[in-house]
Amino acid sequence: MFRITKILLTIPLFLLLSGCWDEKTIQDFHYTTAIGIDFKDGEYIVYAQLVDFAAVAKTEAKPTQNPPVYVGKEKGRSISTAMNQLMHNTQQALYMGHVSTFVLSENVLKQQSTEIVDYIYRNQLLRYSANIFATKSSMDELFSINGYFNLSPLYTTLYLPEDIYRNRSFIKPITVQKYYSNQREKASTTILPSISWNNKVWKEKGTKRKSLYMDGAFVIFFKVSQPWFSEQELSGVRWLTKRTNKAPVNISFNKEDIYASFSHPYHKVKPVFKNGKFKYDIEVVVPGKILGLDTQMDMNKIKRKFESQIKKEIQSTFEAGLKKNADPLSLGKILYIKETKYWQENDIKEPKDYLDPHSIHAINVKVHIKNTGGLEAKPLR
Repeated sequence: MFRITKILLTIPLFLLLSGCWDEKTIQDFHYTTAIGIDFKDGEYIVYAQLVDFAAVAKTEAKPTQNPPVYVGKEKGRSISTAMNQLMHNTQQALYMGHVSTFVLSENVLKQQSTEIVDYIYRNQLLRYSANIFATKSSMDELFSINGYFNLSPLYTTLYLPEDIYRNRSFIKPITVQKYYSNQREKASTTILPSISWNNKVWKEKGTKRKSLYMDGAFVIFFKVSQPWFSEQELSGVRWLTKRTNKAPVNISFNKEDIYASFSHPYHKVKPVFKNGKFKYDIEVVVPGKILGLDTQMDMNKIKRKFESQIKKEIQSTFEAGLKKNADPLSLGKILYIKETKYWQENDIKEPKDYLDPHSIHAINVKVHIKNTGGLEAKPLR
C-alpha cells in the first residue's frame, strides 16, 4: 500500500519537469542580419537581408563559392506593417535577434520621422548597439554584395565599419543608440555615415568586383536640415574627434610628396564673445609619423606644412557646412553647453542662427612628429 502511495505522489511531479517538446534548432529559422528602410509614395519600403549562418561558421576548408544571400522587400503605411507583410511570405520564421545593421534611405531622412527609432526600441529582439547608415544607392544592390574570398556579407563594411575606421579614420561609425541620443540633445549635430558601392577598384580573375565603402555622411540638425556631405568635405571633422586612430595627410612641396599619418588628436573649442556675437577659437594638438618622404626638407618646415593643411581642412569643412545650413564641427553644441543663457535669449533654432562666415575667430594647430618610420628624416637614395 505504501509503495502504491509513493507512485501516485510521484506521477504528478513528472508534469512539472521541463522537456524538449518545443525545442527549435538553428535550421528552424531564417536569420535577418540587416534591415533597410525606404519611403516612397506615402509608404515605407522595408528590405531584409537573410544570411546562411552555415556559411559563416569557422571551418578549416575555405568556401569555394559565394554563400547564398536573400533580400526580401515589402511595403506598408508603417514599418511594422511592411515587416509583417515580409514575414507573411517567408518559408520559415524570421528571427530578428541577429540584426546588426540598419540602413536608411535619403527619402526616409527627409521625413524627419521618429518612427524608425520607435520601431527599433519597441522590438525587444533588436539591439541598440547595431550599426546605422544612410544611403543614396539601391538597397537591393547594397544587400546583395558578398565579402571577398567567398565570404558572407557579414565580412563587409556593412557589418564591420569599426575595423575600417580604425585603419582609416575619416567618418566615424555610429550606433542606433548614439543616433537616437544625439537627436534628443538640443543643438546636437548627428553625422550619419552614408554607404555605397563601386566596382572601380578591385578585380577578381579579371572581372570587376563590387565593394562597399563609406562615401560621405548626412549631417543632421534634427527637424531642420539633413544635407549630404562628401568625405572630402568632412575632412576637417577628424581633427575634432578623439577616436581618430589613423588620419592620413598628404602634402606636396616642389612637386614632391610627403605623406604622414596622425592619431588621437587633442582639441579644444572655446566660444569667445566678439562684436555682439560668439565666435570660436579652435585648438588642435596632434601627434603623427612620417610614412612617405620624397623630398629633402627641414623637419620644422614639414611640421608647419602639415599644420597649415590641417587648419585648411577644418576651415573648409566649416565653410561647406555654412553653404548647407549645417554644423559638421558641432560648434553649436559647445555654445549651448557653455553659453546656455545666450542660446535661449536669442531663440536659436538652426545653424544659421549662430554661424556666419566670420564665426571662426582662430584655428591653432600644433603637430608633433613622433617618428619618421624606419628611416631618417630624409628621402631614401
